[in-house]
Order: sequence, then structure tokens, then C-alpha cells
Amino acid sequence: MIRLKWNSSVLILLVFFLSCKKDDVQPTLISLNGDMETGIKTPDFWWYGTGLTDNPYEFLWTDEESVSPGKSLKISTQTEQLSNIAFWAQTTKADMAVGKTVTLKVKVKGNLSGKGVSIVIRGDDTGQVNGAAEQFISTEGKTVINGSFDWKEYSIKLDKVASSTQSLTIFLLYQSGTTGTVYFDDASLSY
Repeated sequence: MIRLKWNSSVLILLVFFLSCKKDDVQPTLISLNGDMETGIKTPDFWWYGTGLTDNPYEFLWTDEESVSPGKSLKISTQTEQLSNIAFWAQTTKADMAVGKTVTLKVKVKGNLSGKGVSIVIRGDDTGQVNGAAEQFISTEGKTVINGSFDWKEYSIKLDKVASSTQSLTIFLLYQSGTTGTVYFDDASLSY
């Protein structure tokens, strides 16, 4: 016969584990430098682009605005581009997220006219963005992120990352036909 010796420490641990709910479990982050704080001239793990050779966009890793602690990513233009987009992006390995739902959360502040901005999760069957996406979800057409507004959190979910997906890329996307300034901070991709 096994006899357990109960003491206050065992009782406290038992009560703690029995009282935990599924909602209390913290998500596993698969993105890096989501608070945009580390880097030298550009934020670590982030890159930006437009696809244009004559770039009318200003991309800044800035301390002008932020939620926490002191830096954010900025895109700004006063020249309306009807045929192109601008973005900050980050690519990460997808192996830990295969078969799971991933959620992208981002805090956004803007003063925008036109279409506005969106947040995107893209899945590729290669280690980087290449060709057509195998999986893709965007807030565009679902959630309007436009006008003048203070910091607000937006999120989007990609259900069940496919087994063929090798990389996930998050895009903080400045849509074509938009002018003004937007800031992004506290981005997290988690499952």
C-alpha cells in the first residue's frame, strides 16, 4: 500500500493544477521581436518591400509612436499608388504549428485615407515566400483598418496549418490606393 504524505505544498500544487482551465494556458509564440525593440539599423527579423523601383513609401523603425516599450514600425506616403502595396514582414518556420490554428495579433495606429491597411498570414511549402501561397488569410475585405485612430489591436486566424507548410510569413500591409501614416507594434503569431 502506498501512503501519501500530504503537506501544504502538495495541497497548494494540487489545487493549482485542478483549478487551471484550458483558457489559462498561454499561447506558444512562433514570431520573433514582436515588440520591435531589438536591432541596430532595422528591427531584427523584420524586412520591408514594395515591388517598386521608384519607391514613394517611407519605411521607418521609429520611436515616434509605440505601445510598448519604445519602438514601432511605420509606413507612410502621400503619393497614392493604385497598383502596388507596401509592407513590413517576418518569415518563421512552420514546423511547430503544423496541424494547429495560428493567430496573428497586431496593434495598429493610423491616419489613413483610401483603402487602408490589413494584416496577413501566408503559408508556403518552401522556407521563404515563393510563388503562389499554399495558405493565405487577410483582414482585407473583412475588417476595415482605415481613417484616423489610436492604438487598437487587430487579429486574424489561419485554421489548421497544412502539413506541407514549411514557413509562415506575417505581413503588415499598406494597401494600394492608400495615403497617410500607419504604425504597427506588438505583433505576435502564436498557436
